[in-house]
Amino acid sequence: MAQCPCKLLTLAAVVLACAASARYGEGFHLLAEGGAEVRIYAPHAQQVSVAASWNNWTPTDRLSALDNGWWVLRLPADPTRDYLLRRGAAYKIHIVSQDGQELWRPDPWSRKQDGETLGNSIAYSDDSFQWSDANWSMPDSNTLVLYELHVGTFCGHEGWPGSATLDMCIPKLDHILQLGANAIELMPVAEFDGEVGWGYTTAYPYAVEHAYGGPDAFKRFVNACHNAGIAVILDVVYNHLGPMDLPLWRFDGWFENDLGGIYFYNDDRAETPWAHTRPNYGLQHVRSYIIDNALFWLDTMHCDGLRVDGVSFIRSWGGSETNRSSATFNPDGELTLKELTQAARQLQGKMIIAEDLQDNATMTEEVSAGGLGFDSQWDARFHWLVQHVLAKANDKDRRMDTLMEAVLGRSLSASFRRVIYMESHDEAGRQRLPGIVAGRLDSWVAARLAAMASALVMVSPGIPMLFQGQDFLVRDSFSAETPLDWAMKAANAGTFSLHQDLISLRRNLLNTSKGLQGEGVNVTIDQDNKVLIIHRWYNGGPGDDVVAIFNFQRSFLSHQEVAFPFEAEWSPAFNSADARYHNMFTIVQEAERPRSTGSTSLYLHPYSCIIYTRRPPLLI
Repeated sequence: MAQCPCKLLTLAAVVLACAASARYGEGFHLLAEGGAEVRIYAPHAQQVSVAASWNNWTPTDRLSALDNGWWVLRLPADPTRDYLLRRGAAYKIHIVSQDGQELWRPDPWSRKQDGETLGNSIAYSDDSFQWSDANWSMPDSNTLVLYELHVGTFCGHEGWPGSATLDMCIPKLDHILQLGANAIELMPVAEFDGEVGWGYTTAYPYAVEHAYGGPDAFKRFVNACHNAGIAVILDVVYNHLGPMDLPLWRFDGWFENDLGGIYFYNDDRAETPWAHTRPNYGLQHVRSYIIDNALFWLDTMHCDGLRVDGVSFIRSWGGSETNRSSATFNPDGELTLKELTQAARQLQGKMIIAEDLQDNATMTEEVSAGGLGFDSQWDARFHWLVQHVLAKANDKDRRMDTLMEAVLGRSLSASFRRVIYMESHDEAGRQRLPGIVAGRLDSWVAARLAAMASALVMVSPGIPMLFQGQDFLVRDSFSAETPLDWAMKAANAGTFSLHQDLISLRRNLLNTSKGLQGEGVNVTIDQDNKVLIIHRWYNGGPGDDVVAIFNFQRSFLSHQEVAFPFEAEWSPAFNSADARYHNMFTIVQEAERPRSTGSTSLYLHPYSCIIYTRRPPLLI
């Protein structure tokens, strides 16, 4: 296959060359015709070789130095050793540094590792898998419902040693389908140190974590998702690497200030809240390493999108983890992000999501207009504002104008350029929502408020996301060591049904709620009665307009005046107080159906949401 020469090209040429290539990244690559090709960047090395099982682990297969710091080797097909030089063979990169030190390095572009710390890389062919997803296409962003999951815990069970695998997760796709979500957001799967973790200590960005099953298992998982109608968006980590089990650390022996060498900043810019391993985005070989990696996941591994972790730590340095206001702008990092989004756009049908969390609208503006070119970004402010209101101990302190601000999106605007959620791995890792809003996880108030939060996510403009277990009211905080408690699904079947119905409305599966996929939004509030009313529309009309009415107090409102947008036939499509959605809590009566008028008096249950749709025309 043609080599992607990103390190030698302008941005425009990078985009076109990478989009046309079937192979991304350098390192060791098996060739379809036999033999292998090796390309290694080590500008301070005296000698670079491959040592492997096929040469008795002696560094006799030496690479030739080019003028630009790269070393290359072509191992021709050879019947006498091709039975050793094949998929699954172990190898390492042997480097003699400027001062004569011998360094044994795993391949930083390795597709597969043996699982040992700084262990052997495993020869692998990207073309070895037979895909069956040719008819798959990514759904439009306004139809997406994301489900964030962690491979190691999603389908494990009590007594299971270590992490679950990607293959174990495939049967659980039935749960995603039953729920109605149509996109999975995977926490990072790139190889990290050890076998149990959240995945954000990426050490080998091109390799799939061995404990999850390696690259073939990942391809089987993505293929199965696509055949089931589910998109796959993958978390990637480029704001820092490692720091454990990190092959790029002082890769060719050179470094300054006791820092990381040729792939990292060697000054104050190296420091992040997690490690002193921020990549040096000012170097072309580093930007190529990152951009090639993004394209590898999107193209070679068939991912539908990427969620780029900690973007503010790429486009700036310094400051604290929680307060980025004192951070220093890093033009190198911003250039890298622009090159990444532009390169990904050339593949078409892919979504790139930023986790910036700084309420910065420029994230999703076009690069040509001065933006960074992301398709969407996580809107943590939505979560913070809604949680702030729900967590109040007294109803009188709940501010409806704060909720209105969350729904409208403030500077991020009411659009699908934001991902909205109440739980993600970060929030769930501290405390699950029911415990935050009610103090007691098993109280009826906790279940009611959590249901209202989910309803807000589904009816507000943006791309909605749930975190694993949120759909059946999991109580325990998220931990990489604790499998998801699937027994809660049966115990809290009402909560699961509630999420099914909300997602059905959000995706317009019954052709009654197209407005939830539109840009139109209007919010009115009744601060005294703690009532929030949201009107959503796409084009407007029967089967389109949606009105959601929330009662954020513990009291019944027996005659709440609600001004519907206009006179029409409004039908109740959802009531969170419906007995079908209760688990072991109080059963209450359904809301009354309103009359065909522009204003009506409604009966609202405590801590509840009612969603109305305009009756579509009868089909003849």
